[in-house]
Amino acid sequence: MKVHHTLICFFFLSLQDGNPEVTKAQILHYGVIGGNFKAGFTFNSPGTWKMFCREQCEGENILIKTTDVRAQTGRYSIEYENNVLSVSISKLTESDSGQYRCGLGGSSSSAPFTPFVIFVAEALLDGNDDPAQLKRFNKETGSSLTVACYFKQAGNRKMFCRGECGGEKILVDTEHLSAQRDRYNIRYVSGLLYVSITQLTKSDSGPYRCLLSGSSSSSSREFEVTVTDAAGPSATTTGSSTPSLTWTGSTEQPEGAASGTSISVLLYVIISLLIIIILSSLAVLIICIKRKSNRGLRTRGNSEGTNMEVTFFLFVSSHC
Repeated sequence: MKVHHTLICFFFLSLQDGNPEVTKAQILHYGVIGGNFKAGFTFNSPGTWKMFCREQCEGENILIKTTDVRAQTGRYSIEYENNVLSVSISKLTESDSGQYRCGLGGSSSSAPFTPFVIFVAEALLDGNDDPAQLKRFNKETGSSLTVACYFKQAGNRKMFCRGECGGEKILVDTEHLSAQRDRYNIRYVSGLLYVSITQLTKSDSGPYRCLLSGSSSSSSREFEVTVTDAAGPSATTTGSSTPSLTWTGSTEQPEGAASGTSISVLLYVIISLLIIIILSSLAVLIICIKRKSNRGLRTRGNSEGTNMEVTFFLFVSSHC
């Protein structure tokens, strides 16, 4: 008989010490992606208000809050009869894994709550998969993984192993319906053996096996896990390094501005040289004209004219 993903699996399980995600007061339930979850909770006294919440019963975490005996909101529904409050979630997804609580009381503020946890298996291994296509899971550090292994035959011994089931590679080994060791948890319900790993680390990467053994036979299901670091913040987020100008007593300019300054200085030098050349040529021309005009004058006059020309030339030169 082939088991489909619409199989509904849910049972109560008192938690043991060591699970960092739940407490002793909570109840653990399992489900399969695509399937439906339903559980009933008995209260000591009747009540008018019925509540079904995700984590704390505040704000958007309140899934259903009603005085009716039946109510539904999206995939969530509740039903009340004879002090038993049943809660349901249809078409389970991986994100449905987490902590929940339901309450029943005379008022919404004083209703006593029963906390519980749902683990949704990310895959159902029923033995009909292609043996050449090993089921692989890619997870991030700090996350959890739950896999449901279906076995057609019954068995007393349940094992969860790291690769081959032998020696130190056996993570959990029990003949009870449930067992837990450190971060590893198994639960057996009607042919389904749920295996879970919480708070995954990179060292958890590798092959795994869930095994069910009976008096005359045993069967196993294999899968592989790859754990990588959680994605870091994007390089474009606030705090990323961005080049900028600094001021340390002198003005620093961008590369384009520096090029423009060099060109300006070069033009200034060229223009200055042209002015000097023009003024020098003009001075020489004046000197030549005066020399021609003063021919025939007395030697003294020539001497004085020459001294004036030299003085003029030096004056022009010094101011250029």
